[in-house]
Amino acid sequence: MEANLIFYVLNTAISVVVALVGLRFLLQLAQANFYNPISQGINRFTAPLTAVFSGLPTIGSFNVGILVAAIVIQAVGAGVCLLLLGGMPGIAQLIVWSILSVFGVMINLVFYALLGMIILSWLAPGASHPGAELLYQLSEPFLAPFRKIVPDLGGLDLSPILLFVVINLLEAMVIRGPARSMGMSQTVAQFFVGIS
Repeated sequence: MEANLIFYVLNTAISVVVALVGLRFLLQLAQANFYNPISQGINRFTAPLTAVFSGLPTIGSFNVGILVAAIVIQAVGAGVCLLLLGGMPGIAQLIVWSILSVFGVMINLVFYALLGMIILSWLAPGASHPGAELLYQLSEPFLAPFRKIVPDLGGLDLSPILLFVVINLLEAMVIRGPARSMGMSQTVAQFFVGIS
């Protein structure tokens, strides 16, 4: 009972930290408002975790250091959990699973940002809350390519449906499929945030 509680707390903490670092990466990638109070809070919380990797290059808005930090945090956290359970995969396998996991987390973050933006557009269109602003800024760069494909239907935007389909395909074919083919069991998957 006590061991299960420790694993639950540890796994939850790792999941939250990886999600916050992934969110910081996505906010920078989407060039969201840096002065938004929520953005500032995420940057302050994740700064100590990403500082070690700040020397890595930033290509445009793609910050390699933040991405590497998320992968390392995921690998170390999952590695500790698996080591405590008495089974540890090879380092290469752990790193590949962690990369898949971090990309899975980011895909999920985009999915929930898009879902939140859709709900807000129904309930509170034009909301000026900092959270609403971030949801819009996070999802808009991913929606823009689909808006070019889908014709305007007089105010009805179908581009989110296409993005949802792409997200589901990416999760199935690029994240979960390769992880399972590399021998990841359901028990092990619980320690990798974006795969479980």
